[in-house]
Amino acid sequence: MLGFALLVLVGATSIWLVAQADGDSARIVRTLEIKERLGRLQSLIWRAESNQRGFLQTGDDKYREAFRADVDAIEAALPQLQEALGDGKGSLFGQLDAAIAAELGVLEQTAERRERLGLEDLLAAPLGILEESKAEEIRTMIGQLVQQEQRLLVEELATSSRTAHQLLVASLSGVFLILVLAATSIAIVQRSTGRMKAAQGALKEANESLEETVAKRTAELRQANEEIQQFAHIVSHDLRSPLVNVMGFTGELEVVRKELFERMSSLRARLEVDSEPDERLAGEFDEALGFIKSSITRMDRLIKAILKLTREGRRELRLESIEMTELARAAADGFGYQAQEAGASITIEPLPPCVGDRLAIEQIFANLMENALKYLRDDTPGQIRVTGQETATEVIYEVHDNGRGIEPKDRERIFEIFRRSGLQDRPGEGIGLTYVRTLVRRLGGTIAVRSEPGRGSSFTVTLPRHAPGYLPEKSP
Repeated sequence: MLGFALLVLVGATSIWLVAQADGDSARIVRTLEIKERLGRLQSLIWRAESNQRGFLQTGDDKYREAFRADVDAIEAALPQLQEALGDGKGSLFGQLDAAIAAELGVLEQTAERRERLGLEDLLAAPLGILEESKAEEIRTMIGQLVQQEQRLLVEELATSSRTAHQLLVASLSGVFLILVLAATSIAIVQRSTGRMKAAQGALKEANESLEETVAKRTAELRQANEEIQQFAHIVSHDLRSPLVNVMGFTGELEVVRKELFERMSSLRARLEVDSEPDERLAGEFDEALGFIKSSITRMDRLIKAILKLTREGRRELRLESIEMTELARAAADGFGYQAQEAGASITIEPLPPCVGDRLAIEQIFANLMENALKYLRDDTPGQIRVTGQETATEVIYEVHDNGRGIEPKDRERIFEIFRRSGLQDRPGEGIGLTYVRTLVRRLGGTIAVRSEPGRGSSFTVTLPRHAPGYLPEKSP
């Protein structure tokens, strides 16, 4: 029951942390709203000043009406801003409110004098009223409020990240406790089953006339049965309940994770703050939450890949003379769309013919061309070239590319099953080159690679010129 209690504690902690995460998100949104309100207020003041200047210069009533509309918008925005700021910044807001009122008064008085005097008389009049402008003071105070909100936002983002990390730790702890409790329960059941079998064996061997021995063994058997029933109940009921809870918390965590990181990503993008911490934490979330699903999916793909290899090993080869230039061009045509999308070209030079299994050779070249297209560099137009030559005993084909290249330490590993090299940003299971080597070996040949990182790779397929067991068809 201790394990169950610990799971309940972890669940309660997860719920509390989810609530904390929601609170952090709400505070972040509130801080952002305040910054937006401050920016809008500053924009309204600038627009009012601009419209007032337009009226002073032109005397056009449309500027006068626009100025009055701006004043109304400013007066409506100030109470909302005061409510959002709360009591903590009341003193600075009071100064800002007074400065804005004074500035609007100066602008209004100047506009009224323009209406009465006209532009020329206004310019000839004393400028004492213009010297009372509070525009610079207003900008300074709004800037101070924005800086305060910015510092608060940085603190709130840090708090939110810590809460998210704690939530991840709590969820993983719950999963770990479930596994530990399940393993402990299985071990106890197995031990209890062993004790029951031992008690049953001793009871069978005991003399029925020995009532004391029978009673003792019966008591042991009863105790063992009770333990089995107790732990069976734990497995069937108590263990299921926290598992459902943790799965529920995981689902809830996925929802919170999506919303939280979307908000944090949006905020960091708008604030131009480095998003690397969010990406790292999001990766940890995705890795933990998707472990079970991704493991099952990956296992299915790996099993299919192994079956593909075993089927190929059992397939009977059908040897024939193959016109390799035609075969390679047909394979390249099959990748025409992918090459066009990647901005790459595939060149097939004249190739010597060979004797082999057509299906196997088609798959060899298709896999090599697909790999070349998959690992091209983004900064260079792709160039893939297939060449060939023959000797007295062998035919040699090469597939060249100008892609990423392969590190020296990986040039042999890439032919091993499920092993890949370099940056894993392309789909695949590490089976293609293993499959190619299997086919080449079945045809009695070899495959090798030459490569330089950042300069490209060349895969060399060497096949026997005269395949063993092949008898050319005689002309009639």
